[in-house]
Amino acid sequence: MDMQTQWGSCSPEGAVLLNPHLVKAPTKAIDYVILHELCHLEEHNHSPRFYGLLDRFMPEWRVVVKARLDSIAAQFLVHAETLS
Repeated sequence: MDMQTQWGSCSPEGAVLLNPHLVKAPTKAIDYVILHELCHLEEHNHSPRFYGLLDRFMPEWRVVVKARLDSIAAQFLVHAETLS
């Protein structure tokens, strides 16, 4: 699905969608986005319980992964807007 402002989403029904530009990201960042969306299957919000799930399965997500993914977001997502 072509997404211009996010890497992935999870619907209330459990459909996980990923931005096709995610394949350009580092492997650990891809793992983070997939895990983030899978955690939404259990907790469909960004509550402390949701973040507890992320911490449990990827303790380093805040420092190593999310910061790096945020830093490359402008490069991939803004570039995608100019192509469409």
